[in-house]
Amino acid sequence: MTTELARTGASSDLVISADQTFWTDKQKAALVQLGVANASNADLAVFFHQSVRTGLDPFAKQIYMIERQGKQTIQTGIDGFRLIARRAVNATGESLGYEETLWCGSDGVWRDIWLDPQPPAAAKVVVVRDGNRYPAVALFSEYAATKRDGTLTGMWLSKPALMLAKCAEALALRKAFPLDLSGLYTSDEMQSSDTAPVAEWRAGSVAGELVESSDDAELPGQTSIDDAAQNNGAGPVSDADAEAVLPGDAVDGRTT
Repeated sequence: MTTELARTGASSDLVISADQTFWTDKQKAALVQLGVANASNADLAVFFHQSVRTGLDPFAKQIYMIERQGKQTIQTGIDGFRLIARRAVNATGESLGYEETLWCGSDGVWRDIWLDPQPPAAAKVVVVRDGNRYPAVALFSEYAATKRDGTLTGMWLSKPALMLAKCAEALALRKAFPLDLSGLYTSDEMQSSDTAPVAEWRAGSVAGELVESSDDAELPGQTSIDDAAQNNGAGPVSDADAEAVLPGDAVDGRTT
């Protein structure tokens, strides 16, 4: 029996077999084509272990390794996290759910929709695993990605509430599923590690919840991969959707 991590219909050379303990030469060549460069055998061994452990497919860009500031970091997307969590509860018969996503400004007042033209100071997500609550708070000042001139980049400029909520969700999922998600981070969390810190939008203290720190990461909000589109737990996750909407996200003035 094989552990099929390759995309359906892909070459069998990219399928990881059950008795395999390291990448084959053809798999390593494919990883190089996908951007895995300058990685030591030790780094590749860790990446192999995480790919097998999570069941995510590196050749479908569900999980990958990227060099950040001279260190190899294993990354995935928020949908990869969702898929891993769903598979975990399906295997154990547990339940999985979310409370309403909340945002607040520097006043510390939590709101279930963010309509202010300025970015929120913080986002809070609570994952509920088998009746147990796992809350997490992400601060905009710690996660927002900026250009060299200090201005916000890409999605952090156009959809700051969504991006911050995805970082908070990743924190909450890691708390709820430590055995499944330890050592994995999302690309949304990691973007700030490559840029200057955000001087504006300092939140100060956030009322009502202990703020989740990044003590478990070597970089602020260390992360994972390109977002994947499917998160219903059935079949492989695609690499298409970097804008997956959370339950309770504010989108064009509406809460989904």
